[in-house]
Amino acid sequence: MLAVESYELIRRGYHLEGKSARKLAIDLGHSRKTVKKVLSLESPPGYRLFKPREHRVLGPFIQAIETWLREDEGRPRKQRHTAQKVFERLRDEFGFCV
Repeated sequence: MLAVESYELIRRGYHLEGKSARKLAIDLGHSRKTVKKVLSLESPPGYRLFKPREHRVLGPFIQAIETWLREDEGRPRKQRHTAQKVFERLRDEFGFCV
């Protein structure tokens, strides 16, 4: 995976300095395919999570929270659950403590 600095060097060299992809590949030590791929992207790709993370603390309560939020979709904005309200409801109804 390339660092963001490498993306910047490749794009700057190609667009501002007018260097060819082949020249950039030689100068920066990357393959021509890598340089071509970087130039085809609009911005550097972000971090990608390969598998979903576990919900160690909220795991048993996620179903209830999602139900509350689905019920809130039809309500006016001021009457919806906030994070504080969700926490208070978890604490009161399920005995949740951090």
